[in-house]
Amino acid sequence: MTYSAPAPEREAPRSGQTWPEGWTKLHVYLTDLEEVKTLADSYRPVIDEAPGDVPVPHEWLHATIASVECDAATVTETTRSLLVERLRRRVGELPAFDLTVGPALASMSAIMLDTFPDRDFQRLVTTCVEVIDEVVDGGVGRPCGGPGHVSLSYRSDSAGDDDARGHVQNHLRDVRPGRTNITVTGVELVRVFQTSGASSYTWENVARIPLGQS
Repeated sequence: MTYSAPAPEREAPRSGQTWPEGWTKLHVYLTDLEEVKTLADSYRPVIDEAPGDVPVPHEWLHATIASVECDAATVTETTRSLLVERLRRRVGELPAFDLTVGPALASMSAIMLDTFPDRDFQRLVTTCVEVIDEVVDGGVGRPCGGPGHVSLSYRSDSAGDDDARGHVQNHLRDVRPGRTNITVTGVELVRVFQTSGASSYTWENVARIPLGQS
């Protein structure tokens, strides 16, 4: 077990990146997104017309907070239990916070809901990555890729470039109100499974990680 500080500016995993065969990964996810499901439905007609996009079902909507970039099978039960304990302690010191989810943006690998403001969300991200690196050997803690977001669809690498992506973004802008507000009161440590082509993600819950009182 190592207690060294995480390396600065560590590269986040690229969206749509295929994992090694047989791997699953531990992630910290925000999954309390009941209010976001109605918002996701409002964007669905645009997603259905976007070539190569695979919609994310309601039950698998999430915002990635942090990931453990190794095969979850290599993380022992003792280490996993310690990770849960440390996450609950450190994350529990952070207050619950409000977050605006939306509007939707079209990247080459996904259609995603942006989140704002960044300060409290990124503090949660930083805390989780620090805890992962304190507990799991190898400097394997990674932050979510870029600003906070909730993916509504994924496009695999095999879908290739899409010159019509700008048109998709224009249609996304027509959706109103296009955003919703939530209160983040906790996150989940989960074990994530990736389908072939990196076009969808499912998971099994490991532990609930509550934030403190706002």
